[in-house]
Amino acid sequence: MTFANDPEHIDKRTMDIIVQCAKVNEVSDFSLIAEGSLRDVMPHEMMICGIGGVSKQGNFVRKFLSFDCPIEAYEYYEAMLNSDGRVNSPLMQKWRDTQEPVYFQSGRDEATFPEDWVTVFNRYNMRNTIGHGVLDLTGTFSSYFIFCRLPGEVGPEQAFLLKLLTPHLHLALTRAISSVEEFHGVTGKATLKKPLSDRQQDILYWLHEGKTNWEIAKILNLSELNVKYHIDQIFVKLDVRSRVHAVAKAHELNLIRPPRAEAE
Repeated sequence: MTFANDPEHIDKRTMDIIVQCAKVNEVSDFSLIAEGSLRDVMPHEMMICGIGGVSKQGNFVRKFLSFDCPIEAYEYYEAMLNSDGRVNSPLMQKWRDTQEPVYFQSGRDEATFPEDWVTVFNRYNMRNTIGHGVLDLTGTFSSYFIFCRLPGEVGPEQAFLLKLLTPHLHLALTRAISSVEEFHGVTGKATLKKPLSDRQQDILYWLHEGKTNWEIAKILNLSELNVKYHIDQIFVKLDVRSRVHAVAKAHELNLIRPPRAEAE
């Protein structure tokens, strides 16, 4: 199949997937696409998709679906999992930086990625991978669609196809996944002792972005002492003891949002 970035070369199978996405309401509907027509145009042995929080330090998984994923795929996920609950990899970082489909062809692209990650990637046989997603307007939440073990070359043609299909897959997944339980049962089981003030939510956002107390003070035109006070209050309200746990808990409660000045 050759697209050459030319819509005139998009075949009927691709258009059929777009139409099918518009009809998805349940996980079973989405599964028919993932395991059927989508595999016809994007051959793959395994697929993972879902929704989650996004930060510069990594992504939080909230809900996901997997199709034909062997045990080593979950072992790879655990290897990428940070102590604060974020998942990160060079491919994910590249996607956050570019918002374009990212891919890795085993035996061809090793030199362009960190050696330690390539070693782990190959250890779990996550070969020939391509992924893309849709980031929300706040920049803190996204969908993701990852295809692994493609039988042939993965490159610009597959990237163009995925860029075309992902917005439609995103809308279909959004409807289908509403009934799927939260990963680790986060939302609805975590609780907030008291609501955060607007100022505390602004500070929480900058904690999520990895800013220091001094940097937050400069951004918000506050004293460092004032920032520290608000962070202490955030810790109390979220019932946590560290910044990383505060950010993780905030993602569980869907509290991360752009500061008021940026949101206006």
